[in-house]
Amino acid sequence: MTRSVRGKRTSAQSSQRIQKNTKSRDRLEKEIVRFLNESSSKRGQQTNPEELPDNGLGCVLATSRNNVPRATPVDFYNDGLTIWIIGDPGKKILNIRSNNRVSVGVYHPMDRSKPNRSLQIQGKARLVNYKDHKKAFLPAVKKFGILRTIENMADKQVQKQLLSPEERAPWVERTLSRFNLIRIIPDEITCLFIHPVKGMEKDVWKKRAARTP
Repeated sequence: MTRSVRGKRTSAQSSQRIQKNTKSRDRLEKEIVRFLNESSSKRGQQTNPEELPDNGLGCVLATSRNNVPRATPVDFYNDGLTIWIIGDPGKKILNIRSNNRVSVGVYHPMDRSKPNRSLQIQGKARLVNYKDHKKAFLPAVKKFGILRTIENMADKQVQKQLLSPEERAPWVERTLSRFNLIRIIPDEITCLFIHPVKGMEKDVWKKRAARTP
């Protein structure tokens, strides 16, 4: 509710100032990593044959080509501040090949009665695939449980006699070859925390500039 008092405009939100950049770089980085760890998808813990990943909050990946933006809701994994996304063939892959500058939004479902946290990540994306970047691709799919999921799916196909044991390995390899991993290394992260009583905090993390020799 907004009302006027002696010519001044007041409201519950306008009376709360935004506190900006109150945290040290080290503390902010730890808070960002903790939020990403809590929000990202995890290795599957289910007992079903595929052991599918435990999904997190998900995120929105924004890409652009020829000044036409595209926002795609996707699951994500993280390794510290680095974001990893499974990239099935589509426009987002074409966009990244044309323009590797991307933005990622990670956020709590908006509820102004509860504390809310969100991240806006800007950085550069790199497409990592099985054929051309096996040394980077395989450790990532192992770390995040993606390889295990695919192998368990192949085992299920063998059990149902849809694949022979000899066909299992080629099937796994073909499946791995069908998608890219999108690796995003952030240049800047804006962290916004909204508290229903305490107000808003806005902190910005920036990648350190490379040292010149």
